Amino acid sequence: MRRLAGGISALAALVVLAALSGCTSDEPEPGRPTPVPVVTASPTVSAAPSASPTPSPTPSSAPTSGPDQDVTVEPTRPSALDGPATEDNAIAVGKYFVSLFPYAYATGDLAEWDRLSGPNCDYCSSVREAVREVYDAGNHGVGGGHDIGFGSASATGRNSFILSVDVKEHPSQTLSSDGSVVEDFPDTNYYRADIELSWDDGHWIIDGAAFTERGAE
Repeated sequence: MRRLAGGISALAALVVLAALSGCTSDEPEPGRPTPVPVVTASPTVSAAPSASPTPSPTPSSAPTSGPDQDVTVEPTRPSALDGPATEDNAIAVGKYFVSLFPYAYATGDLAEWDRLSGPNCDYCSSVREAVREVYDAGNHGVGGGHDIGFGSASATGRNSFILSVDVKEHPSQTLSSDGSVVEDFPDTNYYRADIELSWDDGHWIIDGAAFTERGAE
């Protein structure tokens, strides 16, 4: 993940340039058990039991939190994206939005980011420009996963909300196409993300965001 000068991560530094226009988890689906075939014996001839099928190996899943989480996997879209406009859904959407940040830096995929970004969200456009700058140079981000903690929201209107979310950002690097380190960001950082969002014409829009450094947990 790209970070800017002075040791401040892009998560925070990009927002220093962006204005907040207004003033907070999913478990993997367990694998299905392999069905056991039932062998029915013939009433007159003893039938040899059928060989049990060889079970398929269960793929190991990367952790979804901590420094070893795989940020190249697209975050799961929460059902809250389909509405309605409630405080709980606003929190879920805000957390999803935050989780898209390391994914965009690791993959260059801005489709979901752009889908949520509102036209007046300076932070959203700043991240978009920074990601494009990294990939236009032939680089990409590794690491920088986010552990997203407590969130709270309050309504500011019929379909608009302000929410706060606790974020722990793990160390990251920007690598060139040959794998050499372009930028190294070894620190673990803690933030409070303040996000303004609204439910408009059947979908959520991020209207503004700001990230403030906070003390370690």
